[in-house]
Amino acid sequence: MKRVFGQTLLFLFILGLRGAAVPTFGDLAVLLAKGYFGNAVQPDASLEDCVVFLNRYGIHFSMFDLMDPHALVTKEDFARAVGQSRLLFSGEAVVENGVIKRPNGIDSWVDYCLLNDVDLNELWNRFLLKTERKSVPEVEKFFNGAVRDSSGGMIRKG
Repeated sequence: MKRVFGQTLLFLFILGLRGAAVPTFGDLAVLLAKGYFGNAVQPDASLEDCVVFLNRYGIHFSMFDLMDPHALVTKEDFARAVGQSRLLFSGEAVVENGVIKRPNGIDSWVDYCLLNDVDLNELWNRFLLKTERKSVPEVEKFFNGAVRDSSGGMIRKG
C-alpha cells in the first residue's frame, strides 16, 4: 500500500512539474472506446456513449470515478482497461457480475499485460501524452455541462 501511495505522489509531483492535467477516467474511457473500438464507436460519440459501450461489454468504469474530475487514473487502472479489452478481443473474456474478470493465476492487470506481450509502458506514456495539457474534448464538454455539489463532486445539469 505504501508503494502505491508513494508512486501516486511521485506521479502527481511529476505532472505538477510539467504543468499537466491529471488524466481522468473519462479520458481513459473516451480514448479506449474511440481507439481500440473505433470500428464500433462513432467518432462523435460523447463521454457517456463511450462509457455505456465499454460497460456493456464488461470493461468497467465506475460512475463515482467518472464524476470526480480529480480521480487519478493509476497504471493499474490503465492496465485493467487495456487487459479487459485484450481479453474481449481475443474471445477469452469471462464476464462475472457485468465485469470482465482477471484470469485465474494472474496477480494483477499489470502482470496480465506483461505476460501477454502488451507494451503497457508505451501505451501508458501515449495516454499521458494525449492528456498532458487537458482532458480530451468529450470530457471537457461533459464537465462544462455539469455543476459542483457541496462535496466538490460533479452533478450533470438537466
